[in-house]
Amino acid sequence: MSFLYVVIYYGPCETFGIHIHKPQIVYGIRDDLQNKGYRVKLVPVKWANYCMLEICGHEVFRCNLKNLKFNTCVKRDVIAQRAIEAVLVCSSMLRRARAYLWFWSLIDHQLFRRSKFGPQDYFLTNADHGRPFASPRDCVKCCGMFIEGELECTECRALKDRKCNFPDCRCTK
Repeated sequence: MSFLYVVIYYGPCETFGIHIHKPQIVYGIRDDLQNKGYRVKLVPVKWANYCMLEICGHEVFRCNLKNLKFNTCVKRDVIAQRAIEAVLVCSSMLRRARAYLWFWSLIDHQLFRRSKFGPQDYFLTNADHGRPFASPRDCVKCCGMFIEGELECTECRALKDRKCNFPDCRCTK
């Protein structure tokens, strides 16, 4: 339903002991809302002295019908000004909530997922290091010696006639 559609429920006004529907009481609110671009529907109800404004099924403003002035513009009626202000605030809040929910539904549907047309990821992803490195204990076992200050054997410190049997050691290269 549109946020620019207002339903005004009004009941019969009690004057001098007579209950009669008087839509002229809410004409000022209707005219001002129509000038601001809202569509307004007037709905008579059976509750006496009742006036309620509704947008999208939500009650926006409620007042006693006797508090509104008969057949006057909104500029002269303080309660009608409050009703108009409540409608404007409510429609902006509903519009903001719709935009917020629309944005989160976009994220939920993953319209921003990575593709060749979407934003590119320039960060390093999984780097392939090949085979895992040997631990220092494996290198000490294969070379038969432990080099002080270094955790793995190197070609310059290994025995000249002996080579490592471990495939990941630098001595075999």
